[in-house]
Amino acid sequence: MSFINTASAVVALACCALSCTRSARVTFDGSGPAITVQKPALYPETIEYDRRDGKFLLGSFREGAIYEVDASGSASLLVDDPRLCSVLGIAVDAERGRLWAVNADMGASIKPSAAGPKQLAAVGVYDLSTGKPLNYVDLAPLAAGPHLLNGIAIDAAGNAYATDSLSPIIYEIEPRGVASIFVRDQQFLGEGINLNGLVVHPDGYLLVIKKSDGALFKVPLAHPDRFTKVAISERFVGGDGLTLVGKEHLVLIANKTPSAAANAAYSLVSEDGWSSAKLSAVQPLGDVYPTTAVLRDKTIYVVQSQLNELIQSAPEQKARLRVAATIRPIARVSR
Repeated sequence: MSFINTASAVVALACCALSCTRSARVTFDGSGPAITVQKPALYPETIEYDRRDGKFLLGSFREGAIYEVDASGSASLLVDDPRLCSVLGIAVDAERGRLWAVNADMGASIKPSAAGPKQLAAVGVYDLSTGKPLNYVDLAPLAAGPHLLNGIAIDAAGNAYATDSLSPIIYEIEPRGVASIFVRDQQFLGEGINLNGLVVHPDGYLLVIKKSDGALFKVPLAHPDRFTKVAISERFVGGDGLTLVGKEHLVLIANKTPSAAANAAYSLVSEDGWSSAKLSAVQPLGDVYPTTAVLRDKTIYVVQSQLNELIQSAPEQKARLRVAATIRPIARVSR
């Protein structure tokens, strides 16, 4: 997300049956019907998908909650934890039946945190079926603020990795809840919102987008201090959500920063294990502030709700903003 013109991240499935297929291909196609979420003012930042019941999952920036959304747009509350202020990144661990959610405070929630804006940094873990709390991990003591936890992703062993957009840190949380600083580096600093969406590649590394300058990082899980920038001719300023498709394809959703307005989806391809990548296609999405995307069956969907307007508006205006989120198809995946 963006501090002034927001977004985040996203955050993506580490691996699914189709997304781990090397031969998968992405073709932008927005011709399918969009889904209007029938509960205005949720302002979701991240979208996920629960294959077990065929429903989308949306984290609410405004309510500090997580909702299930069916194909008709009907929304039902899944996670209602009073400790949650603003939910940004969420991630499904289908193998263990868990749902992870990052908890932040940017002064835009109906449930202000005790820590205050840009100080709260925590991760909640919930039962994927019932929404029951399983664990709650406070990351703020690991490093002095400011903080904006943003993206989260899960590896094959059930470890979670979360980005901090205001501090130059990626955190690691083990399945039992033990947290540590995975990697910290000055290269992750910048103006406004920095580290954002991330995915776990099945070959043992993270791919992480930095929103402020559009750099894409490759971070080895075994040696995170040996991270590198992915060599690519483009910089994806405004980069927010990442969705991995197969091992060689990445869909990147970008919105706005104070200096750039991308509002587009990018398809990237790598043939050398993400040492480098090429831009294969661009899909403009309009001035709707898209944030993150998710793969459902063979279609990639993006969520949008003009979240930046909520963040930018004055406190007395926030309660009057009633935009309904839209889930729209943007691409097809084939083998």
